[in-house]
Amino acid sequence: MNNGIRDNDNTKKVHVIGVVPPPLNGMTLVTSQIAQRLDHTGHGQLRTISGSLRGLHWTAWKHLGFMFQLFSASLRSRGRDRCYFIPDSGAGLWLNIPEALILRLGFSEVWLHHHVFSYVRKRDLRMALILRLIGSKARHIVLGQAMAKGLEHHYSANQLTILNNANFVVDAPTGHVRKSLSCVGFLGNITRSKGIALYMDTLRQLEASGNPVQALIAGPIKDLDLRREIEAFCAEKPGARKWIGPVKGAEKQSFFNQIDTLLFPSLYANEALPVTIYEALAAGIPVLATDRGCISEQLSGLDFILPETEFSTTAADRLAKWQRSPNEFSKASVEAQRQYEDQLSAAKIALERMIATMTSENRQ
Repeated sequence: MNNGIRDNDNTKKVHVIGVVPPPLNGMTLVTSQIAQRLDHTGHGQLRTISGSLRGLHWTAWKHLGFMFQLFSASLRSRGRDRCYFIPDSGAGLWLNIPEALILRLGFSEVWLHHHVFSYVRKRDLRMALILRLIGSKARHIVLGQAMAKGLEHHYSANQLTILNNANFVVDAPTGHVRKSLSCVGFLGNITRSKGIALYMDTLRQLEASGNPVQALIAGPIKDLDLRREIEAFCAEKPGARKWIGPVKGAEKQSFFNQIDTLLFPSLYANEALPVTIYEALAAGIPVLATDRGCISEQLSGLDFILPETEFSTTAADRLAKWQRSPNEFSKASVEAQRQYEDQLSAAKIALERMIATMTSENRQ
């Protein structure tokens, strides 16, 4: 637990209570960067938690840390300061309930940054109780319109700020226009719900139609049966298909340099706003994806969203078309990079406004 506390003035503070790496994932990276931004304003009180535990051990450690930091922060705040907090998902929502009571009593405003769709897609009684306990002090940071509409519909939430994740892409890949399509990539935690089977089926359909491409798969695999399936897929065309395992830093940059388009056929029920898609767009890589979470807003205006039930066939047709028409593919590459730049510009403006509002001394 890291407690960067500075209690030597009477300025209203924003207490950041959340998880920063490790573990390393999109949510913890966003929390870390928002904490840094608030700290630089002189208003931030960083009460962050990290750890390498897993499963129930991690959930228990994390919420024990939350409770300790919330008590400490509320004693310092005495109802004056504001708090930035990230609601949990799954079983962690039960533990958010007593934490919500401290948030209600200890702070003048509570900024809840929502990262998951589990309680946005349908009403969750635990989240309903959490928001009832916090009451009118709740302010909501959401990833897109789909999340905002879900919170409004299921919980009558207001005070909503839309902030996409484009601003939080760490070491965005160097972008350049792709001139032709020869390699199709997959990046992420490799699970069935993330659509790896649809990816492999798409590549096989391309091969069968006489439009072969190279396949480059990156990411960790925990399921041993799935790992064997991917190894068998690669063994079908050993010179053209490869799984390279987890990548980060220079390895991730190399991955994006090698691929020309990315498939993101996620079937994950709680998919939100994948940073991976922003990374690919920044590199000038078109992304063919399913419509989950706020992905349609990430790719708004682009013809990159494909139907889940026909993803493999539709994606194979699109890739074959791009192979036959390099000019059309280059245009899609230009549009991908422009999309990231537009979303990044909007995110920067939204973040500046949000930080200014959170740290304003002129509001009650």
